[in-house]
Amino acid sequence: MRAILLMSYCHLASIDDISSFYHHLYHGRIPAPDVMEDAVNRYRNLAKPDPLGSTTTRQARALERRLTLRLGETIPVYTAHKHTSPFVDEVMERILRDKVTHLYTLPLSPLYSKTGTGSYQRAAEQARDQRNANLAITHIPAWHLHDRFVEALSTRLVEALRWISAANRERTVVIFTAHSKPGLPAPHRDYIAAFTELAQAVSRKAGCYSWKLAYRSGGPAPQKWLGPDVLDMMETTAREGAAAIVICDLLSMTENIETLQDCRVDGLLKARELGLEFANTEFLNDADDFMTALEEIVLAQVLYEAQQ
Repeated sequence: MRAILLMSYCHLASIDDISSFYHHLYHGRIPAPDVMEDAVNRYRNLAKPDPLGSTTTRQARALERRLTLRLGETIPVYTAHKHTSPFVDEVMERILRDKVTHLYTLPLSPLYSKTGTGSYQRAAEQARDQRNANLAITHIPAWHLHDRFVEALSTRLVEALRWISAANRERTVVIFTAHSKPGLPAPHRDYIAAFTELAQAVSRKAGCYSWKLAYRSGGPAPQKWLGPDVLDMMETTAREGAAAIVICDLLSMTENIETLQDCRVDGLLKARELGLEFANTEFLNDADDFMTALEEIVLAQVLYEAQQ
């Protein structure tokens, strides 16, 4: 039996899960009380369940239904997370118990990095090897330039640009952003290249030619991180004469607390400080066009291997 493993960052089912999530995130250390207080407040201020976890569950259900219809056989779609249960190792027990013979791993972020997508892929292989299981694993290759995916992102960008008032549209700049990485650029060459390629493809499809690249969520000095930071880029863009800024995140396709804080909350505060009109692009979440893109990405790999 063939199956899919969707891999995402975390799934907090209850507000009470925040403590264990941060404990795992901090590699077993207890975060400072003020860090925990800020974290809990961010989640409480959403006034709804953790959107990353609940949306990932819906994505899995939608993809399972679509693939089962297209292939004429049951294609289970499992979910596993990096910092909350079920972890990849836990899900592997279910996968083997269900007698899956070929597993396809699909990261829910389009930009590959060793510490992101790579860590999920290694975890799946290690979980299988530790059990000496007869399970073939195929990692879905880079999909950041898939036509339907690029179209879905460009649609959100066009909608955000259209939302800007007519008086400011000619002086609107798009800032594409993605999570920063620690260290110098050289070890992250592939990540940077994919980020740049995706920005070029989305801007071209949207007919947007005034854009910049920046990173978010970088850590504090003295540790070096990929830059420039998105808030610093907003200041630069304002000095250059922009009247409005649209932030478009190209890493997180699913709504999550970190990206909401970095782009929407902090971005809006910075825009107000700079006197700029401001908008974010919407997350793709479990929208039909994004799910169609994921369906086609998986089908292409499954059918390709079936023909070999």
